[in-house]
Amino acid sequence: MGTRGSSRRVGAWPLFGLVVACSAHTPSGPPAAPAVVAAPPPRDDGKSSAAAEGGLAHSAALEELKIGPLLPMIDKRRSVRLLVPDARHWTRVKFFGIPSLLGLRYGKDHHAVIGVSIQHIDPEAPLSDCSKAFEAWGAPFLDTFDVDVARDPTTTFAWRQEKGEIHTSFARTASLAVRDGFAVAYGTYPAWKGACLIVGIAVPAREDEVRARAVRDRFAAEVLPKVLVFAKEEPSGRD
Repeated sequence: MGTRGSSRRVGAWPLFGLVVACSAHTPSGPPAAPAVVAAPPPRDDGKSSAAAEGGLAHSAALEELKIGPLLPMIDKRRSVRLLVPDARHWTRVKFFGIPSLLGLRYGKDHHAVIGVSIQHIDPEAPLSDCSKAFEAWGAPFLDTFDVDVARDPTTTFAWRQEKGEIHTSFARTASLAVRDGFAVAYGTYPAWKGACLIVGIAVPAREDEVRARAVRDRFAAEVLPKVLVFAKEEPSGRD
């Protein structure tokens, strides 16, 4: 199933939350989530947008992501399939300076952002080197936005005849450009020799950290372990 709207380029800042950094910071407990009814965001016109405010609309969108039915989405090269809740309200986007197989935002207000990319590693290296390389690539973004990240223990899952990894974290930024918390999850997959697939989601808290974490945890449990790769060789070209 596709998404509404054409592919548009957006700033790189929404994707930085996909990157995990080494940090020992432990955040305080989040406040209770406001009571809302699940509701998808308004139809996305596909145009660029600035960072959005939170409020009940954001909480309602996160609630929809918590309970919405999972349906498949495939990149334009038909190389990767992933499941997403409320599939028709995700819009395909591109990220400035970040080559990707697939980029998605949930609503024009970026209630959640998904990025699918490829990380090259030594063909004989273990999968753990994939996440290390990805984190090293993302370190400059974290420095730019003054991000402090609390990481959870890495988990593994059966994927094809091998194993994949899932990384979850919560990132807080205090830069002048962006002040927010992001619930983050990404999976790494030994998809091709010398190239691993990375699928990540970043969910801005916007004063509803409880729901942001719940959406992230749903992706970690129900979406990331079920990613399928159709391409037998690494796809050529990136968005």
